[in-house]
Amino acid sequence: MDESDRRENLLGALVLTLADRIRDETEGVLGHTGGAAAALAAIAQQPGGTVEDLRRAIGRSHPAAVRIVDRLVELGLVARRPSGRGPAVALTATAEGRERAREVLAVRRRVIGETMPDLGPEEAATLTAILERALENAAELPRGATVCRLCDKGRCRRDECPVVRGLARQGVDVPPPTAL
Repeated sequence: MDESDRRENLLGALVLTLADRIRDETEGVLGHTGGAAAALAAIAQQPGGTVEDLRRAIGRSHPAAVRIVDRLVELGLVARRPSGRGPAVALTATAEGRERAREVLAVRRRVIGETMPDLGPEEAATLTAILERALENAAELPRGATVCRLCDKGRCRRDECPVVRGLARQGVDVPPPTAL
């Protein structure tokens, strides 16, 4: 095994560990599985989006996204209203939904913080540069790839976001998020 094989294996183990912990702990905030936490975070940060917008943001089928929205509406976390675009409805988080979305994102931040070691300034700058390049590449994957699921968009500087840059090169316009 050469160093690149080892590095990719280490990265894969870290990514899956983080993904599993984030999924388990964010789902615990809502008491529901199946993408409800990611959906609530997306709706809260992009109010007025449609189910189709949500479907793309969380990487689910349209029927699955509808079921998730139904669940969130039942819980009083999301409201539907006419969007003005044909039969589509606009989705917005209620006050309780925004609060729970903040909790979801705080759990995500905590899990990542508990996993990452303390880094010196040079290490931190190097890691940031690597992550930005990797995310920019990820944004340029074939359409349908979901990159920013559970992203805390308020912590990202939109004008410097590597995903927004990658999508812009493809002609995809990403509306600015709403701060939670």
